[in-house]
Amino acid sequence: MSQEVLAIRSGLDRSYIGGVERGERNVSLQNIEKITNALDVDTSYFFDDERFALHSAYLKSEYNKALSERFAYHIDFDHQVIAWQVKGVLNVNDVNKICFDLKLACTYLTKGHIKLLIDNRGMMTNGQPFVFTPEVNEKNEELQRWMFPHCKKVVVLCNSKLMKNQLDRLATRSGINSISLHLFGKNSSQVIQEAYQFLEIPNNQLITI
Repeated sequence: MSQEVLAIRSGLDRSYIGGVERGERNVSLQNIEKITNALDVDTSYFFDDERFALHSAYLKSEYNKALSERFAYHIDFDHQVIAWQVKGVLNVNDVNKICFDLKLACTYLTKGHIKLLIDNRGMMTNGQPFVFTPEVNEKNEELQRWMFPHCKKVVVLCNSKLMKNQLDRLATRSGINSISLHLFGKNSSQVIQEAYQFLEIPNNQLITI
């Protein structure tokens, strides 16, 4: 997110944001809250020790990949599960197409009994995790609102504490948090087993250990 976008989303002046980033400003708690809300993270996460060194240039190269390399989904009719994986950067146009496909997939299953298994752990480049842009998260929130009445349970596998924190907040806004579980951990086997247990399924063809 650029300084300009962060300034607009937080309601603060761009030069002030620049001063904060350079460590030249003392920041009030009120402005910290504005910045964390603009970044869509809790204030507690803002002071967490998780840090990334990802440069935006690495992400730009990801857009050159075909959408089929960055996104895949599968319908398990026996267990009423729609599973999908995100393995690259998605823009708003990508998400619009994905939303169409996923809404169509929902029509093949029983409304109110659908289980979603979402794997975002592959959102990595140059060894660093990345999260959705604010614009894509807005589309994700719209999709969650649409899917909520169709779903029984939802699990999202996250690539970082940052993603988990952002998705926790997003799910609270959409209302789907009452049936969703967001998981992050270094033990892949344990995370997958926890997801299977929550969804009450033995396995999944697309998302495995």
